Amino acid sequence: MVDLARTLTTLEALRMADETLSQRPKDDRAEAATLRQALGEMRREAEQEVARINLRLRERESAAEGGAESAAERLALRQELESLQRVLSAKEQALDNITQECRRLEDVLEDQHVIFDGLRKEVERRDVSLKVAQEEVERLRQSLAEIQAQSLENAAPGAHPPESPGNPPRTLSRWTPIHLWSLLTLLALGLLAAVVWSRLEISAPIGPGSTATPAETGMPEAGPEPPSVVEAPASEPVTTVPVAPPPTQRDRLRSGAFGPTLVMLQGGRFQMGHNLTIANDFGPAHEVSIEPFLMGAYEVTFDQFDRFVRSTGRDSPPDFGWGRGSRPVVGVSWDDARAYASWLSRETGRSYRLPTEAEWEYGARAGGRGSYWWGFGLEPGRAVCFDCGSAWDRRSTAPVGSFEPSPFGLFDTAGNVTEWVADCYHASYRDAPGDGRARLDGNCTHRVARGGGFNKPASSMRAYVRERFVPETRLNVLGFRIARDP
Repeated sequence: MVDLARTLTTLEALRMADETLSQRPKDDRAEAATLRQALGEMRREAEQEVARINLRLRERESAAEGGAESAAERLALRQELESLQRVLSAKEQALDNITQECRRLEDVLEDQHVIFDGLRKEVERRDVSLKVAQEEVERLRQSLAEIQAQSLENAAPGAHPPESPGNPPRTLSRWTPIHLWSLLTLLALGLLAAVVWSRLEISAPIGPGSTATPAETGMPEAGPEPPSVVEAPASEPVTTVPVAPPPTQRDRLRSGAFGPTLVMLQGGRFQMGHNLTIANDFGPAHEVSIEPFLMGAYEVTFDQFDRFVRSTGRDSPPDFGWGRGSRPVVGVSWDDARAYASWLSRETGRSYRLPTEAEWEYGARAGGRGSYWWGFGLEPGRAVCFDCGSAWDRRSTAPVGSFEPSPFGLFDTAGNVTEWVADCYHASYRDAPGDGRARLDGNCTHRVARGGGFNKPASSMRAYVRERFVPETRLNVLGFRIARDP
């Protein structure tokens, strides 16, 4: 009979691992990776034990079916089968407990990343405040030196005419340099304290209507493009914030209008995916090399897609009552998105396509290592999602460019709409290309989509999270952006 000693050992090791994680420094990523590996090994061992017990159960059942020579043997076999089934249930429960603990530990690790990211930003903000205060002190020192010089000049004999009714006395000459130094030192210290205090106060969060205005370069297109002032529901105020994304370019269509705004991404090597102990489809993390390419600064809008519809006679997707214009097109299938890219290629003579999954994640990370391009934690005024705190949360998409761009000059890579990419879906990154190409092996019954959406939780718009849909899917949260070869 199999005992539960190994299960108890595994659970004790898990408890110790939990204590280790809670005591480790927040930025000790090497130890976190070791813990992740140990937990994965525990889970594999438990799965192997469950498989072994299942095999033994099958062997005993076969022996029982073969018949025993005596009722006593049959009874003994039945009792052993029941004992094995109890052990199997205990092992499965232990495996479930390990999985739950792994999920909890991963959540703790993510929370620590968020805390560390917040502390880093607070330190940067205080450094700026300190620099401002130091500059103010230096300015006051210079003013003090000038006043001291003037005081000494006024105190010298014959430096000013004698007092008379028509020539009032100059009270400054009665102050000695020591008096002036003490007074101005107190003034400087008070001003320094006021500056530091005001700078270190917690800033008010950006309101729901806070938006960013995309800066366009190149010639204006004949027809609507992403607006300079962002729309919002009538009940919400709008604040226009100027931004300066990297240089962009647009290709001219045969009609004379211009295609979508593109940002040139220089490419490079980056870590794609994310490692978790529990089962997931965005691992294992692996290094990918990306060649230079151009990517749409914005998600493709209704205005842009409707021009394609008029030109080709295809059916126009619905706007779900939210309006068209500069809102991202939704309700399009993977084939619709690919057809639009092919039409752009014919219109411009350039090679347009859907971005590969690796290219999309490279663009969405924008050179960062956090869960989002701005860091690990959710920040107000960054995106539209189920719980992002924007004016459009859970209600509708937002007009493209409603928030500030990433350092790569890309808008809305987190939230707003889920974006089709070129790849076929596989449950992991094992055997995935390392050069940024689209993964097209397998039966390709599903295609990958990225980026979360206005009605999805913030966790779904992390840069590494994946979704899958059959290519014919048309939803009010499914859109896309385009890519182009240089």
